[in-house]
Amino acid sequence: MYAVLIEVDVNGVDREQGLTALREHIVPAIKAMPGFESGTWLPGNADGKGLSLTLWDTEANANVMADRFGIGSNPTVSAMVARCEVREVAATA
Repeated sequence: MYAVLIEVDVNGVDREQGLTALREHIVPAIKAMPGFESGTWLPGNADGKGLSLTLWDTEANANVMADRFGIGSNPTVSAMVARCEVREVAATA
């Protein structure tokens, strides 16, 4: 199993509009991708950084996710991916 950790700069994004876009568009699109197993999305903090952690069945499928939502991409208007890492999962609980 592999994880994709993404940090998104959401400074300047209206919180409610951003959460609506996340729930209605981004999450469903990611869930539909091959190999998706689970995901957790955290809204922007005081520094304007949101996080997501998604789990994938293979490294190849995790890399497809990272390519689609990699550094510099814009998942919504005014939001930009600042960090994207693919890592092997050591354990889950």
